[in-house]
Amino acid sequence: MSAGEDIAVRLVAPEEASHLVGLIQRCYGETYIDPSFNSEAAVGELLRSGRLHSIGAFTEPGELVGHMGITLRPHGGNTADAGMTLVDPAFRGRGIARLVAVGLAQQAMALGMVGVHDYPVTVHAATQRIGADFGVDTGLMLANLPGDVVFQEMETPSPGARTSSLIRWLPFGLAPERTVCLPKRYRAQIEALYADALLSRSVVESDERPTQRESKLERAYDERRQTLRVAVTRIGRDLADKVGAETRDAVTHGGLVAHVDLPLADSATPAAIEALRAHGFFFAGLLPEYRDGDVLRMQWLADSVDDTVASILSTDSTRAIEAFVLRDRT
Repeated sequence: MSAGEDIAVRLVAPEEASHLVGLIQRCYGETYIDPSFNSEAAVGELLRSGRLHSIGAFTEPGELVGHMGITLRPHGGNTADAGMTLVDPAFRGRGIARLVAVGLAQQAMALGMVGVHDYPVTVHAATQRIGADFGVDTGLMLANLPGDVVFQEMETPSPGARTSSLIRWLPFGLAPERTVCLPKRYRAQIEALYADALLSRSVVESDERPTQRESKLERAYDERRQTLRVAVTRIGRDLADKVGAETRDAVTHGGLVAHVDLPLADSATPAAIEALRAHGFFFAGLLPEYRDGDVLRMQWLADSVDDTVASILSTDSTRAIEAFVLRDRT
């Protein structure tokens, strides 16, 4: 894809899975958030299947020293998740992360993506700086990563505490025009985010109540993260009750955090947001083109979660989105 000094940036081949596993262990030890990435076989299968597109920075002898990944979602779409930003501790400070970020942009465009969603952690500023010049911070997920994740050779505030992550939109193409139904509570904030992201949206407000009796949900519980994820595919009158039941069930399995994604094309979403707020949910972020259009993510934290750990935030926009999320929680 590109080269800088003695570093070549290219896709990681399936037969090079061991290189990625090794880099992860040099950066995180055995504490990486997804334990399957400690397995060469599992990583190799992800690369062969095309679900993961790994952009690597290789030294001339062939050592992998930097990485970013694009993960395709099961439901498809014109966006994907970016992440797995890794730089070998011995090679930090050489601009490798930016080289890999350029490679990621090229690969995303080659895949026909109009953009990707990235999730820089707030425990340090290194990953926040990548893409800050052209990305838009659209949310903040509080305490979404467990406290036992160790960032090798990086100073972090309050070691052992859960870590928060930004939601960042990185555009690489022209997104389709869409009509979105925004709640009055968040309309000004979301319209400002749309303007910053240069997204063409027709905004309507709606007081419509759900007409469907039953909601349809897709739920997944991540034991490692202790996080429940719910995608709402149909909003019914029982939505808050169903989400509440799923959250309580997750808590019995150790769950500390819940995220609920609501489609902004649905005129019942504003009413659903208010119903969820009554159950302790609050604003997490806007995810453009996330799933058949734009999604608004709401979040919930168990009372036992300490989310008061100071974040290291690198820009005015990151500080502004943090302030908005914290205001909405109170």
